[in-house]
Amino acid sequence: MSPSLIFGSFILAMLLGVPIAISLFLGGVIPILSSGIPLTVIPQKFYNAVNLYALMAIPLFVISGGLLDKGGVSKRLVNLANALVGTLPGGLAVVTFLSCAFFGAISGVASATVVAIGSIMVPAMLREGYSRAFALTTVASGGWLGIIVPPSAPMVIYGISTNTSIGDMFMGGIIPGFFLAGGMSVYAIYYGYHNLPKAQQKFSWKNVRKCFNEALLALVMPLIVLGGIYSGAFTPTESAAVAVLYGFIVGIFVYKELKPKIIYEIFRSAVITSGVVIFIIGGASVFGYVMTRAQVPVKIANFIMSIADSRASFLALMTLLFLIVGTFMEITPAILILAPIFAPVLSHYDVNPVFFGVTVVINMGIGMLTPPVGMNLYVAAGLTNDKVDILINRHLACYILSAFAVLVLFLCFPQIILWIPNMMR
Repeated sequence: MSPSLIFGSFILAMLLGVPIAISLFLGGVIPILSSGIPLTVIPQKFYNAVNLYALMAIPLFVISGGLLDKGGVSKRLVNLANALVGTLPGGLAVVTFLSCAFFGAISGVASATVVAIGSIMVPAMLREGYSRAFALTTVASGGWLGIIVPPSAPMVIYGISTNTSIGDMFMGGIIPGFFLAGGMSVYAIYYGYHNLPKAQQKFSWKNVRKCFNEALLALVMPLIVLGGIYSGAFTPTESAAVAVLYGFIVGIFVYKELKPKIIYEIFRSAVITSGVVIFIIGGASVFGYVMTRAQVPVKIANFIMSIADSRASFLALMTLLFLIVGTFMEITPAILILAPIFAPVLSHYDVNPVFFGVTVVINMGIGMLTPPVGMNLYVAAGLTNDKVDILINRHLACYILSAFAVLVLFLCFPQIILWIPNMMR
């Protein structure tokens, strides 16, 4: 089975505009048709890939994030962030990043974070004199924190595809999420100091306590999920179901903002999102099968070990690779294709799989801000019906550089990522 036929079929399908899930499927099916392998292997591989208990966590976390967002949680998180950091220069931009980090702890999906926080913060920034380009770029840049701070759908997929503890992955994303929010906030403060009038709001502990009390129910949910996983009370999948139940209780009985029509739209959106993800997983399983038959992972692993003679060079090579891949491929197929290839090599370079997984998600998250794919850019532009060109600016470049600088810090000091997982263990 020729590797050129495998990748040629996949790349040609992508260039023709075929959806990524079907492109992966074709990249596996066409080589199988030319090899004489029984066609029954295709549905078997597809079914085995999607028939996983752990995959139920993805739609459940999407639903719980939607329930908490539409149930009134997002605006309370924004109020809390504003009370904490709204007095800084460029305070509303800093509020956006902190709010995205908070909301990431109940969503796990980048696009949902952009919409939930952006629908509140973009109008607020425009009213306060922030430029439209800066406001939209800030929301797009903050939105990908939704896949870093746990729970995170990409971390679930990485854990499944590499047999890594999903609980450890979640714990490993807590500190990086807020470090990244802080790193990008540095540029926001610099911009605000030089371009915006001084914030009118004064810091008040009384206001912080008030907003904290209002947002407390939202902040408790991640503690329930992560605490339940590490205490052994429930699995990551069961924790997602608990999060859905919690979202219903808070949205219906406490904040009383969930209506039947809203609940229907949340479930409808979750079904569409999850269906796409699961189809990608099935297509990637067929693609991965033919790659394994052609010994592509072994050849790639041997090639990497031949050119990366140290841990540092391996991490630099992986960072460059995933940054490049992130510019033209969505995060789910990229993880499904590449993570299983490199996971067996990690022990050779003494790289912790949790650390590697978190850095992979960060790299791919930065890819959400880079054309031509840049999903967050398109979602943010849609908030104000603008063209995506408005987000291709110096602010975006500065945010990407800030995030990359924080990533380099993690690569130099892995214990920043591993401290909480190791402490919990």
